[in-house]
Amino acid sequence: MFKGKKQIIITLAFSALISISTFAQNSKKFAAGFKYSNGFSKIVLNGKYGYIDKDGSLAIPCVFDYTNDFSNNFAIVRNEKKYAIISTNGLPIVDFKYEYLENFSDGLALIKQNGKFGFVNQKGIEVVAPKYDFAMSFSEDLALVEINGKYGFIDKSGSVKIAPNFDFASAFNDGMAVVKVNNKFGYINAKGNFVIEPVYESATTFTEGLASVKMDGKYGVINKKAKNIAAFEYTSITPYKNGLAVFEKEGNFGLMDVKGNETIAANFQYIEEASEGLFGFKKFGLWGFMNTKGETIVEPIFENIRSFSNGMAVVSVNNKYGYIDAKGKLVVPIIFDNATDFSEGLGSVKFRDSYLFIDQKARERMEITRSIDNLDKIMVKVTDPTQKSEVLLSSLGLE
Repeated sequence: MFKGKKQIIITLAFSALISISTFAQNSKKFAAGFKYSNGFSKIVLNGKYGYIDKDGSLAIPCVFDYTNDFSNNFAIVRNEKKYAIISTNGLPIVDFKYEYLENFSDGLALIKQNGKFGFVNQKGIEVVAPKYDFAMSFSEDLALVEINGKYGFIDKSGSVKIAPNFDFASAFNDGMAVVKVNNKFGYINAKGNFVIEPVYESATTFTEGLASVKMDGKYGVINKKAKNIAAFEYTSITPYKNGLAVFEKEGNFGLMDVKGNETIAANFQYIEEASEGLFGFKKFGLWGFMNTKGETIVEPIFENIRSFSNGMAVVSVNNKYGYIDAKGKLVVPIIFDNATDFSEGLGSVKFRDSYLFIDQKARERMEITRSIDNLDKIMVKVTDPTQKSEVLLSSLGLE
């Protein structure tokens, strides 16, 4: 579908250690085209998950029941009902013994064992024993924990730094955490002292020095001194990003700046948060993109869109998918059964049983598909568009 010059074909053979009848059934369990993260993309063979690298080689064997994408060179994997964390060599650094796991944050990973929460370090050592009824990952060197139905915060040694005196709390962000007392919300600092008293019906975490809070059924915006920046007249206000927030008022959406000014009036059915300087917007049931000034960059002609990533965005019409660039040019036709967001310079599209990875110039870089001659084999074709044609055939058996 996309032409390249240098082609390397690698055949991934399904496991031969199972019966022919079972094999024929399991061979249908094939999926690829997942986004790249830390140089790895998930692949599913025989219903088991593993990872390929950007050369199309099976870098981590398909031996897991489920896997997450890599993040900061770690990935969460599952076998049966137990979770572990592996590194980029495929080996577990946190063993398969936990009911729940989150990836590392501030150097520690949240775990759940026997219904209780704790933390492990990057050597797999439990530095905070699983003893809490609930916990959240560390943020700004503190982690929220639940003790006897109340919420407080611990440090990385497990010592309680902020006593569990709250009915609800959020993770710290921007130096403050939302807490709930007597059905009202306020904010504390890292010492556990109130810096904004609990007087609000609802509250969101601070970002860029601002937060949306609710009074008398409507949202407004305050700064860290509790000064009103935007009046309490909105149905919702998103966290600020790059100096702008999306607001909803009377069923329509617009944009607000850090001074509380409506820089773009509420004339849209919906507005997606910013990505790479552009906002998705919906008008007359269709989606397009605009810049931070409200100028239309891409006319609303798509049934669905996704955020820009690596300068490209997925768009769809009639349940078919393609890509546009940041100028609105259609660079990959809307003919595919599915598409993933660009990541690390590559996106992927699906057409029937074939998955194509493409670069930002819409050139095919890799194709993963069933062999025409043997449906129980997966063919991986890697293309280097800068070189002359050269083909190498090899075979890799999966255990």
